[in-house]
This record gives sequence, C-alpha cells and structure tokens, in this order.
Amino acid sequence: MGQSLSMRTVAGMVLIAFLWAICFPFIVVGLPDAPPLLFAALRAISAGFCLILIAVGKGKRISFSPRKFLMLTVIGFSYTGMGLGGMFLGAGKLGPGLATVLANAQPLFAAVLGLFIFRELVTGRMFAGLIVGFIGVVVLATPEMEFGNARFTGAVYVLVGAIGTAFGNVLLKYQAGSDDIYWAMGIQLVIGSAFLGIASVGLGEGMEIDWTWSFSAALFVLAIPATALMVVLWYALLASAPLNSLNSFTFLTPVFGLVMGILLVGETFSFVEVIGIGITVIGLVIIVKAPRRTPATPNVGFRRM
Repeated sequence: MGQSLSMRTVAGMVLIAFLWAICFPFIVVGLPDAPPLLFAALRAISAGFCLILIAVGKGKRISFSPRKFLMLTVIGFSYTGMGLGGMFLGAGKLGPGLATVLANAQPLFAAVLGLFIFRELVTGRMFAGLIVGFIGVVVLATPEMEFGNARFTGAVYVLVGAIGTAFGNVLLKYQAGSDDIYWAMGIQLVIGSAFLGIASVGLGEGMEIDWTWSFSAALFVLAIPATALMVVLWYALLASAPLNSLNSFTFLTPVFGLVMGILLVGETFSFVEVIGIGITVIGLVIIVKAPRRTPATPNVGFRRM
C-alpha cells in the first residue's frame, strides 16, 4: 500500500464513504410510501437509465458478446438484485446505523470469495481480521439471541444482501476495465431492477406508491448521487490509485452510518450491539490495512451502493 494518495483522492474517497453511508437513512425515509423490493427496483432502474443516457450522450458504443452479457446478468442478479433487495428488506427492521455496519461487512465475504475464486493468498493479518470481523457480525446478527424477532430477520436480510454484493464485486473485479463503465454498469443495474421487480410481484407486494415529496427526494438521492455518481467517482479514483489504498477508507462508511443513525433518527444500541459494532469495525480495519499478495490478479474492484 506504499503509494501516498493525493488530497483530491482522499477527498473523493471520503465523499464515496459518505454516499455509501446515506443509503440506509434515505431508504428508511422512503419505505413508508412504497413496498421495499419495488422501491429497490425503482432505485436500480433510475440509476441504470441515468448511466445509459450518459453513455449515449458521450457517443459511447455498446458492444457486448453473449458471454459478457451473461456476466452482466449474473452481476445484475447478485450485486444489484441480491444486494439492493437485502438492503431494502432489512432496512425496515433495523436502524440505519446498525444496518450500515452489517452491510459493510461485505469485505469479509469478498475476501473469502477472492481466496477461492482468484486464489488470493491470505496473510496472517488478513486471516485475523476475517476471524475478528466474523465474530462481530455474529454478535450483531443475533441481538439478544432472539432468532425469530424482527431485528434478527432484518440482520439476515442485510447479510444476504452483503453476500450478493460481495459476489458481484468479485465478478466486477474480473470484468472491470474491459468495457465502457457507463454501458456496463447501466445495463447490469437495469437487469438487476428486472430481478427485483419479478421478486416484488412474486411476493405479492403490490404496485401502490405514494409519490410524496419525501419519497421522491429519497429515490432521487439513492439513484443519482448514491448510485450513479458513486460509480463514476469510484472508477475515476481506481484509475489513479491502488485499490488496496482506496479500500483503507472502507471503515469510514459504518462510522458515518452510525453517526447519522444516532443524529437523524435517534437510533439506540444495546450493550451487546455496541460490542458487536466495535468488533466488526476492528475486523474491517484489520482487513483493509492488511497487505495483499495476489498472484497475477488485476488490481481492480468495486464496492457496495
């Protein structure tokens, strides 16, 4: 990680961490006015069409082989379908701060997937971080050990979403750099929105949406700054700095999320949850600070919305 980062890069990563962190508070704002999966589908398709329109405006040409389109379909299912689906289903059962911490346990799952898919060599420090982070997630996912309560169910939804995001990130790491970012991410977001829409219909959510000012504002923030803008910022920074150095800012996201949960909605935490939050954040810091030894693996990746 030896390369120092410019102030512009540091400022960009702090902004990205903030954009990740605002997702759950704005999801909570919009949920009273729309079913969760339908809300998630609207976020994905709005961001996807935004990126596609940018691609068309820039004169970018679309050219995907059947294999690449299949890859984007799998990414759309895992990264957008599972990732956003878990976020929106869990957000109504958890406070935004706790949900942000659990969702940003994604690097734990990504590290494990990277080990098996890319054969990344796990250092002793990274292994220790995985163990510590896993313990923290287990503590957070089992509040008061009441496995049937709403908070536990919400934690499971968010963790399933984090697993989907982690899998999508691994595929994006493999795919990134080979296609135009606007077309690739725009298409996978639209595909993901289709999966979310199908799930919404399958679960009988209904199509009732109350287009209040608060819902419209929440949808706009989630789709444009927190998804479309974040994608562009992240890829721009990847072009100028090592991924491992950028990932060292990951721990800021749950910190921002906890602060916003406390200040905006008066979120409170039990003693056990405070312990779990602390353990999880320590595990994340250990992982993102651990040196990587990756044999012939492209140094490209992507993060959760």
